[in-house]
Amino acid sequence: MLGLTTALHRHGHQSVVASDPRGVLWSRLGEQGLPRVPLRIRNHLDLLAGFWLRRVVRTGGYHIVHFHTARAHALSPWLRGLPVKRVVTRRMDYPIARGRMTRLLYEQSVDMVVAISQGVETALLAGGVPPTRIRRIPSGVETRRFVSDEQVRYQLRTALSLTPGDIMVITVGALTERKGHGTLFSAAAMLQARGVRLRYVVCGEGSLRASLEEQARALGLQEAMHFSGFTANVPDYLSAADIFVHVPLWEGLGVAVIEALAAGVPVVASRVGGIPELIDDERTGLLVPARDAAALAVAIERLVREPQWAKTLAATGQTFVRGRFDVAVMAQANESLYKELLVRPGA
Repeated sequence: MLGLTTALHRHGHQSVVASDPRGVLWSRLGEQGLPRVPLRIRNHLDLLAGFWLRRVVRTGGYHIVHFHTARAHALSPWLRGLPVKRVVTRRMDYPIARGRMTRLLYEQSVDMVVAISQGVETALLAGGVPPTRIRRIPSGVETRRFVSDEQVRYQLRTALSLTPGDIMVITVGALTERKGHGTLFSAAAMLQARGVRLRYVVCGEGSLRASLEEQARALGLQEAMHFSGFTANVPDYLSAADIFVHVPLWEGLGVAVIEALAAGVPVVASRVGGIPELIDDERTGLLVPARDAAALAVAIERLVREPQWAKTLAATGQTFVRGRFDVAVMAQANESLYKELLVRPGA
């Protein structure tokens, strides 16, 4: 959302973000001097938030309202009858139930649903959303931020007590069940048992941190596994990494994978959701089945044993995402959609 807002301002549009004043997004908007209005949504049925949003939109003279979270989308019915076009971006590929609520949220209360991947689009169609209401626009990242920096690499690896010969495997994501960290830990134990000793850095926070730390200890990985917590400087960590692993149980697209590819790090990821739209197996990275620790261990070991091939995969993946998944490409597609909607008749 921050990248889209920045791009819209760069193109001369007025874009204001309604955001929770307690959140990271609010702070980052302020740091960049981007317009913002406070909006705290307590739950999906927050009547006060709905009333406040309707008032802000009605008095602000806006032409487009773009919802980016499930809670925000739940407020879309409050804008019915106002002369604005309404767009929602859906990022998750799990099924949606057919029925009255789906029709209300995806047909009657918005003009277009942006699906970030084919997997998300398929889920929307299965839930009964008309294809004419869906536009596929992949997520994008500011790829130029993800440039390998040897000095940063040396400094961060030194801080992590890594030697020049250590191979660092990194994963980035919330410590929740769907991100599949347990699969990585099991694979790491398999590799360690057959003498492939690697160093693992787990970036992220979440409800499973304590249990994952206990799992690492139980598997004898406490010396190999480092939990960094929430990481704001992901580009620096990717500069320090040798292999990136992302093995969720399901995934709309995988922004973390886009970032790793943009940084030129070899990627192993699970074949779920929109990830195969990023990873062409054995061309831009490696794909493994979800929950398959043995297959993951084999894939990681291949990259360790064949470093030149791993570099080729990484270079191909980097070229691919820089051309198709940059934030500028995503912003241009959204801007084109806005212009298309504005010339359609009716509110």
